[in-house]
Amino acid sequence: MSEIADSFDAALTPGSSRLWSARDVWLGPIAFALSLVGTALLGREASQPWAVLFLVVAGALAILAWRDKPWSAAFPAQRGACQQLQVEKRRSVLALLAGAVLLAVFSHVAFLLAPHETFGAAGWLWLAGIALVVAAAARWPGAEPHCSEASGLPAWRLWEVALVAAIAVTAVVLRVWNLRDVPFNIYPDEVMTGSVAERAYLSGRTHAPVFSTLWSDIELPALWFALVAGALKLGGIDLEVVRLPSALFGAATVLPFYGLVRGVWGRAAAIAGVSIMAFSAANVHYSRMALNNITTPFFWTLCFFLILRGLRNRKPVDFALGGLTAGLSEHFYYGTRLLPFILLGFVMYLFVLHWRETRCYVQHIGWLVLGYLIGFGPLLSCFVVHPGSYYGRGASLMTWNRIPANWHDLQQMWHTLWPIISENLLGISTQSAQDIMYYAPLLLKAEAAILVLGVAFLIWRWQHPAAFLVLLSGLGVIFVGGTLVLYPNSSPPMLAHWTPAFPAFYAAIAVPIGAWVASARALQRMKSMWISATVVAIGLAILGYANVRFYFFRYYADPENLRSDHYKAAQRLYEVQTVQSRYMASLGSAYRVVVVGKSPYPYDAEITRYLVQGQEYILAYDPQIEPPLAPVAGKGMAFLFFAGSEQYQERIRELYPGGRAEEVRNPVGRHVFYVYIVEPKLTPADSAAQ
Repeated sequence: MSEIADSFDAALTPGSSRLWSARDVWLGPIAFALSLVGTALLGREASQPWAVLFLVVAGALAILAWRDKPWSAAFPAQRGACQQLQVEKRRSVLALLAGAVLLAVFSHVAFLLAPHETFGAAGWLWLAGIALVVAAAARWPGAEPHCSEASGLPAWRLWEVALVAAIAVTAVVLRVWNLRDVPFNIYPDEVMTGSVAERAYLSGRTHAPVFSTLWSDIELPALWFALVAGALKLGGIDLEVVRLPSALFGAATVLPFYGLVRGVWGRAAAIAGVSIMAFSAANVHYSRMALNNITTPFFWTLCFFLILRGLRNRKPVDFALGGLTAGLSEHFYYGTRLLPFILLGFVMYLFVLHWRETRCYVQHIGWLVLGYLIGFGPLLSCFVVHPGSYYGRGASLMTWNRIPANWHDLQQMWHTLWPIISENLLGISTQSAQDIMYYAPLLLKAEAAILVLGVAFLIWRWQHPAAFLVLLSGLGVIFVGGTLVLYPNSSPPMLAHWTPAFPAFYAAIAVPIGAWVASARALQRMKSMWISATVVAIGLAILGYANVRFYFFRYYADPENLRSDHYKAAQRLYEVQTVQSRYMASLGSAYRVVVVGKSPYPYDAEITRYLVQGQEYILAYDPQIEPPLAPVAGKGMAFLFFAGSEQYQERIRELYPGGRAEEVRNPVGRHVFYVYIVEPKLTPADSAAQ
């Protein structure tokens, strides 16, 4: 494509040459329009071949428009002066390093000697080892002073700091506002997270070891539940409280993400990318659920930011901190177990493609590995002692678990994986998620159209370490977590498994926006630099409004969006349980709730307990054969009639006159059950007070 463009440049007339030289400004919007058309056509199966054609052409035009757009240098600008690191190593620095290693080793020994202690000596040794390795890396001889300056990075301005702070505050507000009621659907694993945290750390004198796993058959690291337990201890048993840690992790991700994108693609790309991350409906949703899936994007983004910054400034401390971040992520969601392979692949890529620069980073990579092992800490010994608990769950859910040995095997693998891959690709913009956690595509169509341009551009510039790392992490997660690992009786896409790749998606969206803004400013020669900024600001405002309006006012967990009959039946159960528990909570503890007859849906008392405390619940009351319930002073009564029990309504009215009848529907208007309400009777004290 480069040769074609060069020959085309030579054949142009002076007037058309000026127009062609400005192609990065006008060709970008054309590419976006074609990509938007292609994304819209994906929704109909008959038009999908045309959709693919439009998307391919759009990606090619994006490459043609911005192929020469400079990115920040991945390595120090003065390569010759930075080829060799200093070799003088002070004894104090070596002592710090040796101390960090010894403390890390002793933390494992202490854990193995006392594996049932909650934190104990192993925990304190672990923290001390982390502190010492950071101190040692910070004092370790690094690059020469002129090599520590990041090449081509824009200087920070006060307005930029204020804008990033405003975006971060917006991210927090969108994730914590009305956290109790949005999302309306309550996934059982959310309440189970709180229950496991309660049993492990809030009930009884003995607490579960932090360097262990909890939740039978799930085996999640215990540190997450310790954090949830801390929130419950401070805020009480409440759905809003158990959801809060995830919300804070989701909001915190915007800060390292801004630094990651800014360090490579510039200020405009960073502002666009972090804004979309802040208000993206899918990202907001998974941040508002009491699950630790959303913690992995935070740790991965911070890790990648530190590694890429370390490549630019050659400071060992950045690599050590990146390794520590990667090791700490092992204490949270399953998805992070792919991170060691991503980092290994990235290091191999550096040595193969950038050998001249990378040979100076051998020590830095050592710091990365050391930081990872120390950050992992005694939890690594726990997984060594119980090897099946690390990869066992993922291995048991593999759709394909072997390397093809022959042509037939390769064909079989293709026929197995391609239908999953194709559904996953549609899940970006067209196909609703099928994981019973989110009921919409990952992105709005306009966002997905920009993503196509960004992915094409990243592939074109894959030799840049940042582009390769974004592609490797994003595609790796979709292939492993979204394709190879799939629950039985489920259908792709499973967006809950994609959460580690969320930053890669938003980075890919940010790249073409930043390239277009830079092109427009260069064309305007700074005379009207606010024009491009205004266009982007308006576009981001429209996307923000569309995401917020969709998620907070239109989104609902509709079972009819699911293709799997098994998952559809499960969601119908969750829907009824949620509607029942939320209705009971709306009554408050001043009402006794009575289910008349037999409900076809099992009642989940744990969900209700996280919504209301002290409410009496009476199950399967039969007014035909059981005596009337004795009234309780100051307590009202709410009789619930599910399908098959409506015939008891008249009898209840006779036994408890003076009440009112209601119908309870779900948020989209479908009938769930009928209710007969008898108001609380006033006690003598209440009557006297009135």
